[in-house]
Amino acid sequence: MEKKVNCNICDSEIEEDNGDIVGKFGISPVAFCVWCVSSMTDMVIQLNGFDDIDTLKDRINDLEEEQYAEQK
Repeated sequence: MEKKVNCNICDSEIEEDNGDIVGKFGISPVAFCVWCVSSMTDMVIQLNGFDDIDTLKDRINDLEEEQYAEQK
């Protein structure tokens, strides 16, 4: 019998076929439903200012400069 896995945040049942994620943070097993993954992703976007167009443009310029420097 297969053990049910629940989301570590909201405790909903994990369904990997629906896009839920099961993995490890280092050696700690973790599982996240698509809703919690989406919420965490949105939080990272907001915390890094990537929901601001000017911030995104600056970051794109930084990445382009880094890639150009690596090609030399």
